[in-house]
Amino acid sequence: MTQKDAMEGGPDPLAVDKHLFDGDGDARENSPQAIRAVAQELRISFEAMLGNGGRPNGNINQMSTGNELGAAQIGQWNDALALAATVGSNNAGAKFAEVYQKFIDAYQSVVEAVELSAENLDRARKGNEGDA
Repeated sequence: MTQKDAMEGGPDPLAVDKHLFDGDGDARENSPQAIRAVAQELRISFEAMLGNGGRPNGNINQMSTGNELGAAQIGQWNDALALAATVGSNNAGAKFAEVYQKFIDAYQSVVEAVELSAENLDRARKGNEGDA
């Protein structure tokens, strides 16, 4: 459920389960499978951001820095050259693509950290309990 759904009468997707820590303490277990499922959902979203999810827009591939307007597209007279300088490589689209790339790099680090967390937990469990 999205935040939009919640605004239209559905449950809040960010609501915390009030009974999360109720019980004898054994009710909550960190499982490598559950962590891998979270990592998989994050990976699917990540692939969509890269343009690999089949979505027609909203991916970094469409923000390539080779598409800026320059003097050739705007014109060669003085005012056009000044405008071309302001919309060239320092334009808002290029800056947004730069920031978006930093976001993608950070998001990828998070996905990899969650995947590594599942691996570490699985290794620790096997070390403590054996390979059963």
